[in-house]
Amino acid sequence: MSTVPGERAKKGRRSRIVVNVDERPPEDRDASVARGRGQLRARRVQGRRRRVLSVAGAALASVVLLLCLAGWWWWQSFKSGPTYTLALAVEAAELDDQRAFEELVDVEAVSRSVVPQVIERVRGADDSLNIPPQVRRQIAQNAQVWLPGVREQVRGVLMAETKQLAERGGARDYPFFVRAVALSRLGETKTLAGERDNRTATVIYQVYERPVEFGLRGSGEGQTEWKIVSVKSDDLAARVAEQVARTFPMTGK
Repeated sequence: MSTVPGERAKKGRRSRIVVNVDERPPEDRDASVARGRGQLRARRVQGRRRRVLSVAGAALASVVLLLCLAGWWWWQSFKSGPTYTLALAVEAAELDDQRAFEELVDVEAVSRSVVPQVIERVRGADDSLNIPPQVRRQIAQNAQVWLPGVREQVRGVLMAETKQLAERGGARDYPFFVRAVALSRLGETKTLAGERDNRTATVIYQVYERPVEFGLRGSGEGQTEWKIVSVKSDDLAARVAEQVARTFPMTGK
């Protein structure tokens, strides 16, 4: 059977449907653009936050560094003052560390400073002293000679007297830093400026409602810039007088 040419041509032609996959509906394009803009804004916001946090972190680190430097400078300045020496002496007394105590306290000088106080106490009519009148007279006459001979007793009495400062400060169970600062706040300090080895200072405390006066002198050696050279205390003078009465034989005159 023969085929008509026109029909063959029709059969040879095929219809093609072209789909443009890149073309999206307008609403899809708008949503995509909105998402892109949102992501861009989010990245910008995150970038600003990072910059703000970075600047804040640098500022905080600077503040902390300045505070540390200020604290270090203040502590170095505090260590050069007389109350720091007293704080170390209190700690040595509480630990019964006689060697450390004598590095901070000139016991010989303190003994000499106590002599007139002892004489004044034994000459008075103080009934709190457990010393007979005739013994008091002998102590008053010989205090200048006897007191250097009872150096160990004076040191023991002085260490006991110094311990009371910690009790008065109320910071006995606290770290050394807290106790040292507490002692500096409780005392009244008067310093006379001068060369390092010629400076003098006086620190007065109220210990159980009685004044205790510490005299310090500038020191060019040792662990501090000051050394305790005198103590003025009624209780200290009374206890030293009792120690002298027990140490030396009395004639009973």
